[in-house]
Amino acid sequence: MIWLLLMLPYLTDSSAWFKELFLLSDGRCGTVPEGHLQPFGYHKQPGLPMATIPNSITADEFNRKFIQPSGYLPGIFRGLQGNSEAVRNWSDGYLADNFGHYKVLTEVKHELRQKYGKSLNTISKFLQEYRTTNQYIVTVLPDDMRRDVLMPPILQCGTFSHNLLELNFWMASGNTASQVHYDADHNIHCLIAGKKSFFMIHPDQYHKMNMQRLQNTGSDYCPTINQNKVDMLKEQSIGDVDYQWDVIHPGDCIFIPSQYAHQVRSYGRSISVTILWDPTLPFDPESMKDCHVNNTSTIADHNVVWNHKADDIFFDVGYATPYIMRDELLNIWSGWEDLVKSKGGFVKNWTYDEFSKVLFQSVKWNLVQCSYSRIWAALIAYGIDADKDLSISKSEIAQSSDDIMKAVSHFVDAPNLDDEMYNFAGKSSIIFLRRW
Repeated sequence: MIWLLLMLPYLTDSSAWFKELFLLSDGRCGTVPEGHLQPFGYHKQPGLPMATIPNSITADEFNRKFIQPSGYLPGIFRGLQGNSEAVRNWSDGYLADNFGHYKVLTEVKHELRQKYGKSLNTISKFLQEYRTTNQYIVTVLPDDMRRDVLMPPILQCGTFSHNLLELNFWMASGNTASQVHYDADHNIHCLIAGKKSFFMIHPDQYHKMNMQRLQNTGSDYCPTINQNKVDMLKEQSIGDVDYQWDVIHPGDCIFIPSQYAHQVRSYGRSISVTILWDPTLPFDPESMKDCHVNNTSTIADHNVVWNHKADDIFFDVGYATPYIMRDELLNIWSGWEDLVKSKGGFVKNWTYDEFSKVLFQSVKWNLVQCSYSRIWAALIAYGIDADKDLSISKSEIAQSSDDIMKAVSHFVDAPNLDDEMYNFAGKSSIIFLRRW
């Protein structure tokens, strides 16, 4: 081995394979890092299996056992969707006949979160092609499909039920692999068809991983890790990452806590529905009074902030919730109010000039991708100016409807639509295409 050390400085680029051979030996003949050039998870054995969550657990008990502990805890509801119409009926033919007209977003199977690669399709066209192409559906669950999916009992009433944000629909022919990542919201991922495996990584392992923020989201991911072929020579600290691993089958649902890293693989034809809710509002036990759970209640029976109607060409994925937008505006107002009073000034309503000046001075809102005039136009056009005096008061913000705040969300965040539609609409005309 000494002769290898002596020769290493003289090796040329053309002999990179020889350097690799030396590095693979790690200074000792015949040793290779565990899991090198293998899929994520091959670097060591998983830890304890994930907890099984009783399907009858109350929201209050669920909060105490799986959300309140530091870092949260994942777990699996076995058979929660077993009696759903979705598990019983969602064949390709049924989906085409009942929901084929819906537009959906598709992505490439092996996810690259920093390169979205979204395209637009219909369910019918996707069903004709998906077994022979590299695409899979990941989109907002079409509204008509909600009636076929059961609502988990813990989300039927109380604090969680008031914070339901988004429903997603996933479908693939198999062999999909997500990157190692975490998301901003709590998530119950229900498998309707197929088989999926989940690698769950506790936040106390993140210092061993190169987690990076995905721009304009609450998500982090590991851009340097090829989830299908991990280079353990470059990512040596991955060898020390502890994780849990489990498999879910049709009817099973897994709870993925907010900001809890995971990696997902699908095997064979697979369909999933995910239910996302806001983790920021504290659970109120008093909200469970008069709570009556119905084991046959479907998602269609409950209010979810974002939806997807049959004629929508825009996709409400990842937008801020209405009350968060409202709180942001109120926080900006309060900061501006304190500043004005500290200088002996008189607090008055926001006119456009005052509004644009205040937002320009706000770091968060100074990063928005559209002009302040468009945000102002959205607020006025959708009715925040209750007294029609072309100014906005603090009370008008506080009393604004969720629909008004939804409109503001669409102006602050970039729309989720395919490149062709985005180019057709044009960035400057999206406001005129949006319909409520």
